Amino acid sequence: MADVAALKDQLNEAIDACQADGTYDDETFDRIHRLINGLVPHTPTPSPLESQEFVAGPWGSRFAQFGPKHTAGKPIRHETTMALQSFGQFPKVPILVHDIDQEIRVEGNHYNNVTDISTPDSTHRATLIVWGRYDVTDENPVRYSVDFYAIELRAPDGISDDELRAQFGLEAGFELYREMKPPKLHSDIVYCDDDMRINFGSMGGVYVMKRLEARGKSVTFA
Repeated sequence: MADVAALKDQLNEAIDACQADGTYDDETFDRIHRLINGLVPHTPTPSPLESQEFVAGPWGSRFAQFGPKHTAGKPIRHETTMALQSFGQFPKVPILVHDIDQEIRVEGNHYNNVTDISTPDSTHRATLIVWGRYDVTDENPVRYSVDFYAIELRAPDGISDDELRAQFGLEAGFELYREMKPPKLHSDIVYCDDDMRINFGSMGGVYVMKRLEARGKSVTFA
């Protein structure tokens, strides 16, 4: 029988062994994938459909591979644009991503991606929320089908919406909550225990998440 605790420790160690820029050399990247593949068969939650409350909660990203190839991966902290983070609903304003959380709540079927961003020089901060609703069925009890239906840029406490627009170079009056036609995406929750979750995304992404002891940023949790 596999020593699951040892596999998890090794995976966390491999994730922490990133290079100075947050990326991974080929050997470490391949090791992360071997350890993920070793953990998946031992998930204590083989049917997330039947354990939705257990799967729910605020989760923080430990490892995120945004696509099927090594070159598609980025460190959690990376430079990008609002357009890329918002399905094109916001302009191509340069930003720096600091943290990527995911908040799943059964009430309301919430499946929200919550990204802590700043201006490229880190002077000004904001929260970018991609609002989503999930569905999971008997046909595929590990697959959360997600409709992302709105994007919101939220100012920190003490900062007005007008100040936020000015800080990030958005036009005066630009709508900070924007509804959109939901893209059809899914996430297979292939491993979930008390403190770790592993997802395989519909576009080839691979994600390792840690459970957070937090109130939640987009929604509240009991």
